[in-house]
Order: sequence, then C-alpha cells, then structure tokens
Amino acid sequence: MTTKKIVIIFYKVLIKTYYNLMTRIKKHNNKKAVFVLSRGKELEGNLQFIYQELIKQLDGVKIHFVYAENRMNLKLFSEVAVISNAQYLILDDYYLPVYLIKPNKRLKIIQLWHAAGAFKKVGYSTIGTRFGPRNTYLKLIPIHSNYTHVYVSSKNAVPFYAEAFNMLESKIYPLGIPRIDLFKNKNQITQVISKLSMEYPIIKGRKYVNILVAPTYRAKGTQKESDIDIVGILCNIMKNIRDDIHVFFKAHPYMPKREIVKLESIANVTVISKYSINEWMLIADAFITDYSSSIFDYSLLERPFAHFVPDIDEYRMNRGFYQDIETISDGTVITDQESLVNWINSRRKDEHLDTSRMVHFNFDNTKDVSKKIVTHFIYS
Repeated sequence: MTTKKIVIIFYKVLIKTYYNLMTRIKKHNNKKAVFVLSRGKELEGNLQFIYQELIKQLDGVKIHFVYAENRMNLKLFSEVAVISNAQYLILDDYYLPVYLIKPNKRLKIIQLWHAAGAFKKVGYSTIGTRFGPRNTYLKLIPIHSNYTHVYVSSKNAVPFYAEAFNMLESKIYPLGIPRIDLFKNKNQITQVISKLSMEYPIIKGRKYVNILVAPTYRAKGTQKESDIDIVGILCNIMKNIRDDIHVFFKAHPYMPKREIVKLESIANVTVISKYSINEWMLIADAFITDYSSSIFDYSLLERPFAHFVPDIDEYRMNRGFYQDIETISDGTVITDQESLVNWINSRRKDEHLDTSRMVHFNFDNTKDVSKKIVTHFIYS
C-alpha cells in the first residue's frame, strides 16, 4: 500500500468520525440550508435562483454558505461541522466532503449540476479516458456519491447523469435549470442590461455587434484534454475582424489568469470577470463557445451561435461526449480559423436563429424552474 493511499484512508476515517460526532453534538435543524460555492466567491447561476426561491418558500430558513476548496486539509473539518446538522446541502459542482462521509438520513443533498443538457462526459462516464479518474481512486473516494436529488434539464439527459454519478435514474429529476428563469423575467432583464451598460459604456447605443466568447476549461497535465490555445487563436484573428464588432470574453472560472491577460491589450476585446454568463448573454448578438453547456441556455434566446472546435477529435479521444454536437445543437460547427473569422464578420444585429428543435430536445421545462425544484425537494 502506497503512502498516498494510507494518508487518504486515514484522512477519510478522521473526517467520517468527526462528522458522526458532530451529528450527535449539534441538534438537527430542519430549516437549515447550506449552499456550497465551488466555482467562485459570488452567489450566481443556479445557486442564486434557488437561494431566492428557498427564502420565499421556506419561512424561517437559516442559510449558510461554504466556500469549497475540495482539498484534504483542516478547512474540511469546519465545513463538515456546518453540514452536520443541516436539512439541505445544495451544490452545483463536485464537493469532496460529501464523498468522504456517510450522510445523516435527514440530510437532503441536492445537486443542481452547473451544466444543462448532456454534452461532454463527466464523472464515472470518463473512466478509461485520459481525463477520467482511476478505479483505484474511486475505491477510496466514490466521487458524486450520496446525492439524494439531482436536477437536470430534460428526460433525455437522465440516463447520462445516472451513468456520470453512478446512481439510480429514479433520483434524477428533469425539472430544468434554475438560472434560465432570468430569460422569462422582463423586469430582471431590463435591470441586468441597465447594470451592464452602466459599468461597460461600450454596450450603450447598440453601436457595436456584440459577440460573447466563452470557452470551456481544458484540463492540463496528466488529465490534458487537448493542446488548443483558444486565447492565442482569438488574439491572432482579431486583426481581421470588422471594426463594428466587439468581443466580450468570459473566461471559465478555472482558466488561469496568466492566459487571459493576453487579450487585455486588444482594442475590440473586453475581458469580463464580473456577473454570470447568462447575464452577459442578454447583450450578446451572437455567442461562440466550444464544448460549454452554456450553449443550451443561449439557444433559448434564438440568436446565432457557433462551436469553435478545431480539437474535436483530440477532445473526443481524451474525454469524450455523451452525444454528437449535431444531435444536441443547432449551432454552426467551426474547425478552422478562416471559417471562424468569416462567421464572426457575417454577424449583424437582431439576427434570429430557429432553435426550436434544440430547445425541445434539451429542455422539458423552461418556466418557473426554480419554484418547481424548491417545492420538489422540500416536499419529497
């Protein structure tokens, strides 16, 4: 047995013992909800919408926030103490403590997974790929275990998430993606556009065709998915883009800052870090990503979008997809820089794209999603 394996086993025993002790010491609170922020320090996206709805529906709810690092350190003990007497633990990503303990039966562990649809493979679906976990690791830390409620965008996605999380389909509910409630709220839309325009005056007056670019994160090192440098490609092509086109670049939360800084000196590019990607979609005349599930959200706005995927064969081999892009998306698939430049330069304001097929395939519910999800996990 390796030293690393011994350390993991020892740490797991400590965490599990500490959790069991805290569940006995601390009185259970059936109105305590813990939100885990894994992708940043700001409450946004699915978590924000569920937070707002939970306050409405559960009178007297006590809400706590945990800022996850997902590392085996002393901080995990304080997180476990917070969780130990809660009724609801609400996640939107991987969360290590859940996989180290045997949760109290009264604890509802709600996974709002940040991705809509079922696009690139995650979790147990990636076993055997370069990106995926090793079986030896999974025996020690059963990732994505112990969820009591998982919410996805459609019934078509349920089998894929059951595989990814190694769980029963009966615990996966296709009630929708909470953050898309923004697109149905005219008052919120007006407020968001006003907020963005005040902080970024270039948006005002609709002088420019706004292109939102938001690539997904590509793992490095032993889990490397591909060698493509999206930021470098964007820097290279911007000199060939029309003067009346402005690019707003939204980096993935895990993308290193040293990669993004290259774009800051380019005149017709604004690097954005504040506010959620769904808020930025509201001012975008078109959207470019690669394998990001945000493409499903954007399809609800019925505007042009494209997948820039020059590394698609490499990515498919090193990580893989649940379904082909053409099956789940109505967007244009682009694999070379010249075609990318041509697609961007052909964009105009107020274009319409019929995405009805894509929306029907990837969403079973697009109205009052947050309300339906909160009602469901409170009473089920």
